[in-house]
Amino acid sequence: MSTISLEDKKYLDNALRLQQHHGWILRFTEETFSRLFQEQGININDTKYTVLGISKQNRFDKFLEIEDNQTVALVILSLAAQFRNRELATNISVKFSEDLEKIAKTLLIQPHKKSASISNTDISVSIHPDLYRHIIPYLDREDYFTAVQESYKFVRQKLKSIVGKESATAIFGENATKTDYHIPLFGSQPAKGTPESDSYKGYAYIHLAIQFLRNEQAHSLAKDIDRNLALHFITLASLAYTLITDKNA
Repeated sequence: MSTISLEDKKYLDNALRLQQHHGWILRFTEETFSRLFQEQGININDTKYTVLGISKQNRFDKFLEIEDNQTVALVILSLAAQFRNRELATNISVKFSEDLEKIAKTLLIQPHKKSASISNTDISVSIHPDLYRHIIPYLDREDYFTAVQESYKFVRQKLKSIVGKESATAIFGENATKTDYHIPLFGSQPAKGTPESDSYKGYAYIHLAIQFLRNEQAHSLAKDIDRNLALHFITLASLAYTLITDKNA
């Protein structure tokens, strides 16, 4: 199932206008509509897409609902290419192609499909939307080193906004034994030795890890980071941010 937002879906509907007899820029016949999906190895006439009805709009809506982000993004990128060709041919001022590419990139990154084992089992992880909005400019230009650094800084700024300090060692202690700030950060202060207390200590270690990772990068020259590795680091930052933002996480 894709995670396309309602706003982005509305934008797609307005751009394509499949519910009308023809679109404003792209005019899909049944043949060209089917070909759009065939290019990605998809039979849009399959029964799994027609449960809402056989119209182009109904099939497209079902496709967006049931397919994964990568599959949906590839079709949207194909649409973006078609829009770009029409925009160039007719000198249209509205650049649907650029917005469609942004929607596709969002789907490819949030959540990101990544290998979790040697058997290539994939899992989906959603980056916290606050963090994602902050780092998307760097992800868009594939500056993964800066995206990771900014993720760490974003978490530290959140700590500072809550307790007035951004250093994890000052907040939790070097061995995560300091509990003075558990209530504002995690919502409660459980008795020592309880399972919940152990969980909070684990949360603290995640923030300590981010501090030390941030320190290492802050004192190193910028370098290329593999996209998959960068997204693992960003996911760690997202977890840390979520733990202090959503008290019931």
